[in-house]
Amino acid sequence: MSITRLDTDVAQANRAVVEKAFAVLEAWDHRGESLGASELARRTGLPKSTSHRLLGILEAAGVVERLSGSYRLGDRLRDISGMVSAGFPDLREVGLPFMQDLYELTHETVHLGALDGDVVHCVEKIYGHRRSPLNSRVGGTLPAHTTALGKALLGFSSLNVQRSVLTHLDEPLVLSATLRTVRRTGVAFDQCETHPAVACVAAPVLNRDGRAIAAISVSGPASRFTPALVADRVRRAAHAASLALASARTDTVSA
Repeated sequence: MSITRLDTDVAQANRAVVEKAFAVLEAWDHRGESLGASELARRTGLPKSTSHRLLGILEAAGVVERLSGSYRLGDRLRDISGMVSAGFPDLREVGLPFMQDLYELTHETVHLGALDGDVVHCVEKIYGHRRSPLNSRVGGTLPAHTTALGKALLGFSSLNVQRSVLTHLDEPLVLSATLRTVRRTGVAFDQCETHPAVACVAAPVLNRDGRAIAAISVSGPASRFTPALVADRVRRAAHAASLALASARTDTVSA
């Protein structure tokens, strides 16, 4: 076997290990949850022996902690998550109660996101009762041009921001028309565009100038979730979050 072929095989093997490790980490529904190896294997679809091996590697790195017969996310991962979200402290604090209201209403997955170039940075997430086929995590990113979060953010962004995204698309006129609708209605939809089995609705969290600084979304399996039925509640939650965030920032300035 040539050295080049050997290097390629090693790189592919390493990539597979990393992908499986991320699959294990994404199995937790929330940061305080404790899971056994069998439950992790069930949630990830990985063999139990593979889950055990990966948990050993992650434990040695401080990413997970072993308890009595189970595991939880470790301090090192929580520290990284805190660093990623450090730029949005008031956004997370103010937005989370409204996200929880939407979760209690729908029991579906709720996201809070902010625009970062042509992607959406996931600031906070509440997992639905059933695991979503769309992989997302706090600190991760999602495409702005297909997601409801991204459309809600772009619809209430400046023309320069919109152009920076539109110029890189094959069909910019389609998204441009969608953003005009978002601007008129105050909500955005993702009808299985980002993932073929996931539907979503989002609304923008606005500053005093009417520009989007974040967006809140509710998503679920398209087979049973109809975004239009909760669109008004999402819009109202985002509007309430806008007012609360403006008030919080005014109080901070006054202090």
